[in-house]
Amino acid sequence: MKSLLKISLIVSAMLISMSVSAKDKFFSISLTEANSKTLRFEIFNAENVSLYFYNDRKDEIYSENIGNKENVEKTYDLSTLSEGDYFLVAESDFKIEKYKVTIDKNGNVSAAKTPVLAFNKPEYTVENNIVKLHMNSIENAINVTVSDLANNEYYNQSVKANNGEINLKFDLNANNSPAYIISVEKNGDVFNRLITLK
Repeated sequence: MKSLLKISLIVSAMLISMSVSAKDKFFSISLTEANSKTLRFEIFNAENVSLYFYNDRKDEIYSENIGNKENVEKTYDLSTLSEGDYFLVAESDFKIEKYKVTIDKNGNVSAAKTPVLAFNKPEYTVENNIVKLHMNSIENAINVTVSDLANNEYYNQSVKANNGEINLKFDLNANNSPAYIISVEKNGDVFNRLITLK
């Protein structure tokens, strides 16, 4: 009986630690203040998150990599920017979030509290010539393309999620090409991954 209790405690501890480590790879942003001159926000689980701030023409105004920090507070001075729409983008290896920031003709700053784009990036597992692509939290279809370095297409499909997940497996032939590019497109955003076969 005691050994059964010990085993169940060990299994519970393992499940809790697995759950915590799975959550740790995803950052979250809280926009805390937008006023006439500044945008202030916090990033939780910020390790290896890159920040980009750009205008509606996709001209980059500012970028930085957070590095090895767990939680970060940031303040951007927007007083020198002209009227228009801007975007704050946070990106890690696993996720992208994009927030719309608007500066009106009087220089007042407003920011959406929810992202206009929130996207978990594709995760890849490569074993010899077998490549597995996994995505979660997908609501609509995505387009997936596999091509070699000479732009020969081997796969081009619109893929619908099954219970919010997409799982694809590709058997890539090293005789055709030593490397392949897997492109995932969702709502006009494209994520490319170069897969080099050994």
